[in-house]
Amino acid sequence: MAKLVSKITLGADVSKVKLDICNWETQELVSLSNESAEIRSWLKGLHGPVRIAIESTSDYHLALVDEAQALGYEVYLVNGYQLSHYRESLNVRNKTDPKDAWLLARYLAHEGSELRLHPPRCRKAQELWNLVKRRAKVVEIRKEMQQSMANVSVSTKAFFTCLKQLLQYFDKRIKALIQELGWWDDYQRCQSIPGIGPLNAAALITAYHRGAFASANAFVAFIGFDVRLRESGKYKGKRKLTKRGEAELRRLLYCATKPAQSYAPFDQYLKKQLDKGLSKIAAKVCLARKLARIAFSLIEKQQSFKKMEFAS
Repeated sequence: MAKLVSKITLGADVSKVKLDICNWETQELVSLSNESAEIRSWLKGLHGPVRIAIESTSDYHLALVDEAQALGYEVYLVNGYQLSHYRESLNVRNKTDPKDAWLLARYLAHEGSELRLHPPRCRKAQELWNLVKRRAKVVEIRKEMQQSMANVSVSTKAFFTCLKQLLQYFDKRIKALIQELGWWDDYQRCQSIPGIGPLNAAALITAYHRGAFASANAFVAFIGFDVRLRESGKYKGKRKLTKRGEAELRRLLYCATKPAQSYAPFDQYLKKQLDKGLSKIAAKVCLARKLARIAFSLIEKQQSFKKMEFAS
C-alpha cells in the first residue's frame, strides 16, 4: 500500500527586501531575499506536496506567489487584518517577522480547510487593478494640490497639465486592457447602472473576475461591504463593515451613490434607509452595497440594467 504523504505547511511573512518562512511540521525558520531567483531555488529544494500561507503586502508578495504556483504548490493569501485578530486570539504578544511567519503557518495548519486557494495571477488583470489604484492616487494628489495652491501666486498650470495627461493615459490604458481581457461587454453592463461611471465599472469587473463567487453575498463579502454582528444574550453590539476587501473599490462605490440618486428608485431606496434611522453615511453604504449586488447580477445574467427590474 502506498504511504500517504502529508503536505508541507509553510507560512511566509513578506517585506520588500526579504521573506521569513516557517515550516509548521519542523518549526524551521528560513530567511530569503525577496528575489525570484533565490525564491525559486529554495522552493525547488522542497520534496513533496506544499501549501503556503502568505500575508498579502502591497506587491511584495507577488514574486513568491508566482514562483510557488509555477511549481504547482497551493497558495493561500491571508488578510493582514484577519491575521491580526488571529494573533490576539492566541495571546501572542510579540509581532516580529519570524513570529508572523510562524503564525501564518499555524493558521494554515489549523484553518486550511476553511481557506480558498488563491488563483493564478493574470498579469493583465493585475495591471488593470494597479492602474485603477494609481489613478485614484493621482486624483487625490491633484485635489490636495488644488487646495494647497489656491492662494499661491506661482503658476501651476504646467503641473496640472502633466497630471491631466497622466490621467488621460491611465484612462486609455484601462480601456485597452479591458478590451484585451475580453471584459468589454461586462464593462458596458456595469456602466448601464445609474451612477456607475467608467472607473467604477473597471473596478467592479476587475473584482468580479478575481474569483469565482457563489452568490452576490459572496461578492459583497469579497469587497468588504458585509456586516459583522456582535451579539450575545441581550447584548446587541454595534454593526460594522468587515472592510476585508479593497478599500479603493469601496470608496468608488460610495462615491457612486451621489450620481446614483438621480435615478428615482435609488433615491427612494436611500430615503428608505434614512427612515429606518440610519445615518447618511450608513444609508449611502447600503446603496453602495446595492450597486455592487446589481453589478454582480448583471454580469452573471449577461444583461444590461434597463432589462432588469430594480428591487428595493
